[in-house]
Amino acid sequence: MKVPPIPLELAHDVPLAPFTTIRVGGSARAYATARSFREVTEALAWAASRDVPVAVIGKGSNLLISDEGFLGLALRLSGRLGTIVVRDRQLWCGGGASLPRAVQRAAKNGLAGLEFGASIPGSVGGAVAMNAGAYRSELKDVMRWAVVCTADGRRRVGPGDLGMGYRHTGLRGGEVVAAAAFDLRPDDPEAILARLGEFRGQRRATQPQGVRTFGSVFANPPGDSSGRLLESVDCKGLVIGGARFSPVHANFIEAGPDCRAEDVLALMREGRKRVAAVGGPVLEPEVRFLDPIKGITRPPLGEVG
Repeated sequence: MKVPPIPLELAHDVPLAPFTTIRVGGSARAYATARSFREVTEALAWAASRDVPVAVIGKGSNLLISDEGFLGLALRLSGRLGTIVVRDRQLWCGGGASLPRAVQRAAKNGLAGLEFGASIPGSVGGAVAMNAGAYRSELKDVMRWAVVCTADGRRRVGPGDLGMGYRHTGLRGGEVVAAAAFDLRPDDPEAILARLGEFRGQRRATQPQGVRTFGSVFANPPGDSSGRLLESVDCKGLVIGGARFSPVHANFIEAGPDCRAEDVLALMREGRKRVAAVGGPVLEPEVRFLDPIKGITRPPLGEVG
């Protein structure tokens, strides 16, 4: 089989920490930007033909990069795949578009239903891939369809096709959410903007501000809050290396100037161990980890017990 040439301009040894909100981790051996469905598919085909792992780097709001970096191709979506378009009562977004900006665009056009996304500082593609949510709402509630690219082409799918559940989907490696559309409802723009203001106020009052962090570290177990559980075992303000559980909200980790990814992982392990040691549930990570070889996966926290 003829090996396809790389269709994109590659950069090498690119630091990935600046592409994440916690700003921790190493460099990618290869890095490229895709601006269309075709470029995403061609990049995936090129990587598959060379057995090179691929990781799509969105806004990096729930991603921890390994200190060793990534030995594969880090791919970012831009150009047409970063656009936001209003069509009647639908909002069409490229996978690389900012979810909070999409929420703002919908609000200004009098479309409601996506306000909860204002507190999720990630890309649309990344948010769909993990079925992100807040304030008892999640993307599967409003998503109409998504375009998923693979090395073989692209397909349009619905929420049921993706197996969207609490903070997860059935997407596999080599599948990239390159676009999505959301069904919204008409409402007064001023009323929507007022609700957005309330959400932002709640976030400022309950979450750390002005520090290097990512979103919630652990998913909430059924009927409880990971933040409450961590606080109950004295994790609030706990420090390991350059990382600490936030003194504002225990389910957030803040990175100091010399923080390493291993510091963050050690803190996560300690938090899980403390909660389990008093008979609590085993906390499941909401944050994702970029492994040097495996690509984006669950953080390597090991077994609790």
